[in-house]
Amino acid sequence: MLTKEIIHESAADVLAKKLPSFEKHSYDTIDALIRKVAEKHSITSDALHDIFVKKFHKTPKKWIEDLKDLNETSINPSDDIEQEVKKFAEWAGRRLNIESLPKIELSHDTKDAQDNHHTGGHIQGDDSIWVYAKNRNLVDILRTVFHELVHIRQDELGMIKPGASYPGSPIEVMADCLAGKYIKIWGEKHHHIFQ
Repeated sequence: MLTKEIIHESAADVLAKKLPSFEKHSYDTIDALIRKVAEKHSITSDALHDIFVKKFHKTPKKWIEDLKDLNETSINPSDDIEQEVKKFAEWAGRRLNIESLPKIELSHDTKDAQDNHHTGGHIQGDDSIWVYAKNRNLVDILRTVFHELVHIRQDELGMIKPGASYPGSPIEVMADCLAGKYIKIWGEKHHHIFQ
């Protein structure tokens, strides 16, 4: 009897291991996986479902949804990343002679990044910059921070005129070049940014 329980519990573990590998977690995809794992372990799909619920205290669908939520939460900027960005921004601000360092908002809003085709931005005259941070390496986040800080300095110097910012424009090329140069300088002493 104990052996049978271990085999059934093993089926629940297999199901838990395979669930995250699916890109979409619809009722049909989860049901198909339950049937496949149940068949391999010579139990019914209903029995596997019940064993899973008993072991994990959630249905397979609820379990995977909670796991996805947990993973998305875990990629929010941690205090460490926020501290890294703050330290880097202060250093970058000194290099650029920025008069007033802006507030940096690290965002995980994928829709905004996709809809607006950007990983960073600021509104002219505003004292904050927006940087998309979800699923990005620290070096890329910092490069975007520097790029946006260049725009802050350009704004302070009166270099940004209406319509001056477009892909390949002089102000964008300057921001790209300086961000590329200074991220390498920072990276020489801060190797950990290359994750």
